[in-house]
Amino acid sequence: MAIKYKENKLFGSVLEASALAKQAGMASRRARQKNRQGISPTATYPSLGTVSNLGSVTTPYGGSTRYEKFHPGIDIANKIGTPINAFTGGKVTAVQTGFKQGDKGFGNRVIVQDAQGNKHFYSHLYKAYVNVGDIVNPGSVLGLMGNTGQTYSTSGGTGSHLDYRVTDLWNKYMNPAAFLNKYKNINT
Repeated sequence: MAIKYKENKLFGSVLEASALAKQAGMASRRARQKNRQGISPTATYPSLGTVSNLGSVTTPYGGSTRYEKFHPGIDIANKIGTPINAFTGGKVTAVQTGFKQGDKGFGNRVIVQDAQGNKHFYSHLYKAYVNVGDIVNPGSVLGLMGNTGQTYSTSGGTGSHLDYRVTDLWNKYMNPAAFLNKYKNINT
């Protein structure tokens, strides 16, 4: 089954997540099978692109990972220590630290709640620079990219990446690409 791509200002060619989530999952399963044969899984997602200076998109919304059949976020990989900026303004409602690579869960994490009640989860951080109760603006540095929690690399790297997820007021996952697009428009 061929995967269709849609042009997007932020990512270049990316999977059209809402209509093609099922195909993305199938592609990811094929990628894991190919990876067992020594072929890079990124071959299944050609030109997912980069997010500003943040890094390369390794798992799109709706793709799948070793731990999830349907990935409700976007994974962006880069080296440990890459600054992570807030994609929206809001109040820091949680800061979880003290995790190392291999620990269960999302590792070091910052959660920001925006004015509409959406929660923005920035996970697998190396270090957090904010505290609970802080008010952040779009572009504020929240912390540094890392590989804490359940991270892995299919290419032999450190597994360092940002897992960015957004939930609405009713704790239902939303496609975070809209917030990344909005952030990019602010910073261009």
